[in-house]
Amino acid sequence: MKHSKLNKKIWIKGLTLECPMGEALDDCPLNALRHLPVSQMNATINDLSDKQVTTIVKVHHHCYHERLAATPTR
Repeated sequence: MKHSKLNKKIWIKGLTLECPMGEALDDCPLNALRHLPVSQMNATINDLSDKQVTTIVKVHHHCYHERLAATPTR
């Protein structure tokens, strides 16, 4: 599925509020935003370049799939 730039930024905002794997890894690129007030976090994400958005999305997809594969099944 292809997402617009705006949708990717909205998605990044959600990822910043909560990591889907529970605890974010120390090297997560969104950790620098997690301590900010929501209004400042939103403004920072709104100002991300297309390249920054693409990088964050790629890092998230890679991290998510790696951690999912490492999670033991019941």
